[in-house]
Order: sequence, then C-alpha cells, then structure tokens
Amino acid sequence: MKSSFVIAVAIGLFLIAVAPAFAHHSFSAEFDASKCVDVTGTLTKVNYENPHSYIFVDVTKPGGKVEEATFQLSSTTNLKRGGADRPTMMKSVGKTVTVRGCPSKNGEPNRYAAPWIKLADGVIQRVGQDVEGNFGVAEN
Repeated sequence: MKSSFVIAVAIGLFLIAVAPAFAHHSFSAEFDASKCVDVTGTLTKVNYENPHSYIFVDVTKPGGKVEEATFQLSSTTNLKRGGADRPTMMKSVGKTVTVRGCPSKNGEPNRYAAPWIKLADGVIQRVGQDVEGNFGVAEN
C-alpha cells in the first residue's frame, strides 16, 4: 500500500513538471518558414517576458492605413546572450526598423515570428530562430 502511494505521488509530480512542455508549441506548429518576409515600420513597443518576448511595429500599408504587426522573439535570456537586450532594443523605439517575419499559420493577420531585426542604427540583431539559414540577409 505504501509503495503504491509513493508511485502515485511520483507520477503526479512528474505530470506537474512536464505540463509546461505540453503548453509550448514548436516554431513549425505556429509559424510558416516558407513565407517569411521583411517588414519595415516604426518600432512602437518592446515587451521582454518569458517564455517569449515581443516587439510591436506600426506598418503603413498602401493607401496610408497604419496596422500594428506583432513579432514573437526568443526568450529574454537568449536575447540578452545575443546582444539584443532591452536597452539596445529600446534605442530604436519610435524609429524605423526592418524585421524579418515568418507569418502565423493560423491566419492571424500581422502576427509573426522574427528571426532577426535591423535596428534604426543599422545593426542587425538575431532575435529568434534562423529557420531560413540566412541570418541577417534582407530580401531587397
């Protein structure tokens, strides 16, 4: 009886420990790496949070309509490790940036995963997974 209780507790603890892994989806489950594009606009907001950070860019569409694009980045730890820490990113808020964006598969408009960003000062920072294998190479 005692060993059954210990086994049940161990299984319960294991399930609690792995629950976050089930909630997190892979890049390929959420975003389409075959349709990545360069998006240029004004960086308006930087949210550093885990498990992913986000940036928001106002993009002027043909006809003058401005739409907000949301870009999912890597974790704060990976961003800091790669040099794209919050203070570095904040220097470009209110300025023009170019972000490589792989669109959401669920059809949500203006939602992307970003492998890299070209900041206002011209520096290219890796901010996510390089799914295309061409880090920092703009399609221009």
